[in-house]
Amino acid sequence: MLFSLTGASGAGKSTVLAHLETVDWGVPVRCVEFDSIGVPDGADTAWRHGAVEHWVQQALIAQADGAHVLLCGQVPMGELLAAPSADQLDGIRVCLLDCSPDVRTERLVHRGEHLEALVHHNRFGEWFRAHTLDPRHAPEVIRVTSPLPMRWERWADLEPGDPRWSAEIIDTEALTPQEVAASVESWVRREL
Repeated sequence: MLFSLTGASGAGKSTVLAHLETVDWGVPVRCVEFDSIGVPDGADTAWRHGAVEHWVQQALIAQADGAHVLLCGQVPMGELLAAPSADQLDGIRVCLLDCSPDVRTERLVHRGEHLEALVHHNRFGEWFRAHTLDPRHAPEVIRVTSPLPMRWERWADLEPGDPRWSAEIIDTEALTPQEVAASVESWVRREL
């Protein structure tokens, strides 16, 4: 199974990953960070499509070995489900870490983000949450021309509430990093 721990910048993904890598799951779970494959200058949405497919392929390799992959990164659910090989996975589970624009701004400023980029991070965060709740919300944000044959039809006609479009959503705003990590760990254990 491929577990996607996702969300916009500042939601808490990298902070949680450090904890998840130390958990004894009782079964093989490979924790990986999306950007660990390297992000080229000028990386765009079409590049991300290829990177998502790369991670789906890695999850298929793990699946053949009897293992699961827990992928932490900015992977919108629509891109993950549309990755060409995604339908070969035994399962995909998505957990969105989310926070308000004010909290995201505070966290990103604390880690040194350029002030002019904050508005873009916050807009993407707002879109991310809306997209995770409703597949019909502004799909043009991710449905761009790409050299990869993305399979948008897998979810293009889905409505909110369809079981094929579901995600755990954890609001990280009032939680400590340890509480977020415990919530994510609990989610993975329920899904396993």
